[in-house]
Amino acid sequence: MKRLHLTAFACLFTGLSGFAIAEPQLYETGPAEESSYVRFVNATDKDISVLSSTGSAKIALSTKNEGRVSRFYPVKAGTKLSATIQHGDKKDPVDVTGKPWEYITIAVLPGTGAQVETKLIRETPTDFNAMKSSVSLFNLDAKCPDAVMQGGAKAATILDKVQPFSVARRLVNPVKLTATVACGAATSNVDLSQLQAGERYSVFLLNLKNARQTFFARDVN
Repeated sequence: MKRLHLTAFACLFTGLSGFAIAEPQLYETGPAEESSYVRFVNATDKDISVLSSTGSAKIALSTKNEGRVSRFYPVKAGTKLSATIQHGDKKDPVDVTGKPWEYITIAVLPGTGAQVETKLIRETPTDFNAMKSSVSLFNLDAKCPDAVMQGGAKAATILDKVQPFSVARRLVNPVKLTATVACGAATSNVDLSQLQAGERYSVFLLNLKNARQTFFARDVN
C-alpha cells in the first residue's frame, strides 16, 4: 500500500457535541481503500493543536468540553500516520497505524514538566443498531483502576470495570440520559441530553491536577 501523505488545509463542516464546527482534513483516503478512523482528545489543562507532518493542516483543541475532541478522520488502514502535538512552544510527534475499520482515539495527557504524553485507545465497533444509541466510557484517569457509569431513573449500571486508558461500550435505548461516572467513592455527573437512535456517544473521565471531571462528545465521522 502506498505511503499516506497528510493533506493541505481543507475545511469540512461537521457536528461535535451538538455544535457546528469547521475542521481541516488531516489525512487523505480513497473510496476503494479499507479505512480506519482516528480522532484526538485534549485531556490536558492547556489548549493544544494537532499538526500534519508538513504543518499545512492544523486542528485546535481547547480546554472547553465541546472543543476537546476532534471528529474521527477516515484514513488508509495499515499505513503509518504521523502528526505533531503542539502545546505552547513545545512539539511532540505521534505515530499510529490502524487496522481496517478500527476506531482509534489518541488522548493527549499531561506529562512530566512541560511535556505531554499520548495514549492510544482502540475499538473495532460491532454494535451498530439503527434503533438504539451506542454509549461508551473512556477512562483517561491513570489513578482510577475501575471506572463505573450509571444512569437512568434507577441509577442502573451502564458500564463498569473500565480500566485506565481503555474503553467500554454498550447499546442503550434512545432516551434522555444523565449519567454518573464513579471511581471509588468519587462521582461526577454528565448530561448527555436526548440520545438519538443510531448515534454513538463517548463519555470521557479525566483527572487534571488531582480533580476528576467528565464530559461527553457525539462521535462524528
